[in-house]
Amino acid sequence: MRKNHHLAPFGALALAIAPLACGDDTVSSASETASGTESGSTSDTTTTTTSASASDSASASVTQGSGSETGDSGTTTTTTTTTETSDATSDSGTTTTTTGETTGVDPTTSTTSTTGDTTGDTTGTTGDTTGDTDTDTDTGTTGNEVIPGSCRPSEAYGSAGAPPVFADPNFASFLDKQVAVVTSRNQSDSYLLHVFDISGAPPPPNINYAAPRYNHPSWTSATFGGFVYGVTIDSDGAIYVAATTVYGANAAPGRIIKVDPKTGEAATFAELPNSGPAFGNLNYDCYSESIYVTSHEDGRIYQLDKSGDVVSTYRHSTKDVSIGLANDAGEPNGQYTPLGDRVWGVQSHAGRLYYGVWWEDSGRPNANQNNEIWSVAYVDESGVPDPDTAQLEVTMTNELLSPVSDITFAASGRMIVGRRTMTGDNSSLAHQSDVLSYDYVAGAWELQPDVYNIGELANSAAGGVDHDFAADGYVWSTGDALDFYTPNVVYGIQGVPYAGGDISVSTLIDLNNEIVSQNKTAQGDVEIPIPDGVEPVPPPE
Repeated sequence: MRKNHHLAPFGALALAIAPLACGDDTVSSASETASGTESGSTSDTTTTTTSASASDSASASVTQGSGSETGDSGTTTTTTTTTETSDATSDSGTTTTTTGETTGVDPTTSTTSTTGDTTGDTTGTTGDTTGDTDTDTDTGTTGNEVIPGSCRPSEAYGSAGAPPVFADPNFASFLDKQVAVVTSRNQSDSYLLHVFDISGAPPPPNINYAAPRYNHPSWTSATFGGFVYGVTIDSDGAIYVAATTVYGANAAPGRIIKVDPKTGEAATFAELPNSGPAFGNLNYDCYSESIYVTSHEDGRIYQLDKSGDVVSTYRHSTKDVSIGLANDAGEPNGQYTPLGDRVWGVQSHAGRLYYGVWWEDSGRPNANQNNEIWSVAYVDESGVPDPDTAQLEVTMTNELLSPVSDITFAASGRMIVGRRTMTGDNSSLAHQSDVLSYDYVAGAWELQPDVYNIGELANSAAGGVDHDFAADGYVWSTGDALDFYTPNVVYGIQGVPYAGGDISVSTLIDLNNEIVSQNKTAQGDVEIPIPDGVEPVPPPE
């Protein structure tokens, strides 16, 4: 059975947050023409008091990393108060850009007090039994609502990301707007991270929209140390990006960068063991206040606390968990972990950590094994993965061989998956990747065919995907050849109506608003912050 953090029902006027259960409950494009030829490129009020004695420990294959850690032991008292992300081929055709005008666009309380040692980074909350609650500074609180960790009400099942609120006057017009945070390889402007204002009425479809864009001066490779791909946002609006080699070699392969939510300044957040292959993607979970990072060097998913320290690691292929660093023999060795041991896309949702397993790609097809999506539950609110709960969620279709590079869950509960065209460990191509949609039906994820079609040239997704929370909103994907000389050359992000469609009904945004030449394979990941006041992404049920 599926083990989860919190699977309580919620509605517009009531949001039930229950304590986490620790037991079981439930290949290449040589020549492409569309009024032009594209050149190849390689390189996310009833009071109940319950007391129980608990002795918690990660089950099977849990090993101690650097330093010693003891199992949890003590008395747990729970008080529940119910109140309710080139090549350059020039074109002499017409360049047309439209510039839009942007517009500004329950409570159930659970408090837990725990005594004894804790494994990893746990968040404590102190409450009384009279219906009043006192919370510490690590617990999200809104009025009478108390939610575990840093979660806001709109993040109630773990999917997180608050809008940044940079004090830079140049960012003032972006405040209180729906924005998209996007990574890329440096293009003509040298920036690797971008924020776009995607609020307001949809602009004319199927033509470049010069969306307002913000770049902080520190968002360059000089600060980052090398290229980045994965991006995530925490409940305070801090942005995190991870070193990558999908565009080629990286001079700082172990680096995770954090962007301050108030100043916008980028700085090194963590240096993880990595001598070359760098990382896949990363994701923030608001319950445990953890950042999960997938490593292409050792196949592990690193759990970091908000100080950048390693809480645990989990390896899919062996189901091994370490508390602290794993200290695997011979690692880091600068070599990519074998396909099948390699993980990429990652997303925490409803008490489970979903992740993509890279078995094959366009350059290395596997007749016996398709790419996959797995998930694993957590031991407890510390966010340490429980290897005994790992389960296969989806076996990908083998029509396209591209690995799963990003996973998101939409406001309806739908799982949306981004894939990126890879021909080798650190070489990207294009036009062999898609965005897939899965609905949870009768206990399993069911593929919904041909929902989100990215690019004027078919299968032009670049691997990043997320969704906004507007009524009749959009699914946003990074992509190549979104408009291919008809009349512009747009490489960046595409917003497809949530109901589905192609470029004819989509918003197209070029990343650097240079729409006369190609920026093939330069696109990275995309993340849409979750606004306040929206329903949280529901659990699969």
